[in-house]
Amino acid sequence: MTVTLDRAPAAAVVAPWRLVREGARDITPMVIGVIPFGLAIGATVATSSLSTAQGLASAPLIMAGAAQLSTVQMVDAGVAPVMIVVAALMINARILLYSASLAPWFSGESIGRRLLLAVPVIDQMHFTCVPRFERGDLDAGQRRAYYAGAAGWLVSAWFASQALAITIGATVPESVGLHVAAPLALAGLLAKSTTSNNTATAAAVAMLVVTVGAGLPFHSAVLVATLAGITGGTLLARSRS
Repeated sequence: MTVTLDRAPAAAVVAPWRLVREGARDITPMVIGVIPFGLAIGATVATSSLSTAQGLASAPLIMAGAAQLSTVQMVDAGVAPVMIVVAALMINARILLYSASLAPWFSGESIGRRLLLAVPVIDQMHFTCVPRFERGDLDAGQRRAYYAGAAGWLVSAWFASQALAITIGATVPESVGLHVAAPLALAGLLAKSTTSNNTATAAAVAMLVVTVGAGLPFHSAVLVATLAGITGGTLLARSRS
């Protein structure tokens, strides 16, 4: 991958607000996919032993659906704090991959700004921003604007959907099943990532694994599916080289 970190050509310069809007527009299909997941998690929080304030704080503190859901359920069950932290870290281990893919595009930023940019790094941000940045027509300021637009819309929708379910005390019917929420949220990611035969294979493997492994302990199906998809896509690429 070639990372273009210098200024974009004059002809490619776009007003920051337009890039904010573009980022929000590009991530909208994924936002539509995560809202039901946010509502489901909010409903779970509302029926747990957590207070409304604790439930509302759990989303920005954890910033990942599967890890948040597992944490809430384990806290509600009285699991030891150390085990809860370890489980959350295991579930969110895939975010290290996303961080590594996004880091080069912001290597010129200050440490403080990079830490701020790291807060919303989740699956949807990776699959939206990296392909856009790889087009190489944005300078550092424009990448920040695009990223901010995508992150602002995604995070706002995620928090709002959970807050709505928590504050109104919504419940999820047993027939729905929370185990279905993560695969539904992943569907938008797969559609966004299928840009070649290799990525289509990786997406298919990930979708199969996350569906079959929906009942894995600690809600680790997404992590396992991510690793399986990467492995499948890599093996296919090597076999063709």
